[in-house]
Amino acid sequence: MRAFLIAVVALSACASAPRSNALDASAVVAAERVFAARAGEVGWIPAFREFVAPDAQLAQSAGYANAPAELASTPDDGNRNLFWWPVFAGISRDGDFGFTTGAVSFDEAHTARGHYFTVWRRQPDGSWKWIYDGGVGPIADAVSLTAPGGDVAMVTTAVDGEASAQAAVDAVTALERASWLHFAPDARVARTRAAIAIGAANGGPSDVTYRISRVEASAGGDLVMVLGEASWSANGRAVNSIYARMWQRQPDGWRVLYDQLVIPR
Repeated sequence: MRAFLIAVVALSACASAPRSNALDASAVVAAERVFAARAGEVGWIPAFREFVAPDAQLAQSAGYANAPAELASTPDDGNRNLFWWPVFAGISRDGDFGFTTGAVSFDEAHTARGHYFTVWRRQPDGSWKWIYDGGVGPIADAVSLTAPGGDVAMVTTAVDGEASAQAAVDAVTALERASWLHFAPDARVARTRAAIAIGAANGGPSDVTYRISRVEASAGGDLVMVLGEASWSANGRAVNSIYARMWQRQPDGWRVLYDQLVIPR
């Protein structure tokens, strides 16, 4: 949706052996910055096409769209005034899966107008391609966001994971269906028209029903993306929207690192 702002208990019995070679998210941050730089060089539409994975999805107001098809059918308007930069990032222990989130701007002064969320997967040739792009806006805390090129807060890489990617998918799916949402202390929580919250979900509706649309996991079974639909009642009417989450397997179980809910007007 960043581009379209313009328009139960964790299953740990089968965990694999711990590793000590922890990574930081520099590779994912670098990929995001190259992606953003390309948007300034060639325009946002060509840049999105260049970095999109074959199975990627875009968030839109009506739900999720097939990203390659959507981008292929969107005329290149030549717009080079879409800017974004990461402020929070994480990567899997195998270095194959990660995410960044940060600010979005539509002017060269880099006035933050929204929050984006990109999920990346490393390809067989070693390149990084995004598999999900979404966001919320406008925002209330523009001045508090780290400036472009500034320090990026990075999640500590998981020590271990489930026995496989599928085991991680199964574990997180069970937690989602049980509405078992425990947030990491440094989790980022994004809601439309609200400041980013850290560590807990606050703001927005409290009686949300979530329905999973897609779950993707890292090869090491430690990082999981969830996309889905959300619904609740507001002022006597039904509201339908979308959500996105990133989960990490931590020493005390699965925890939410990032939680995004789009709240229509």
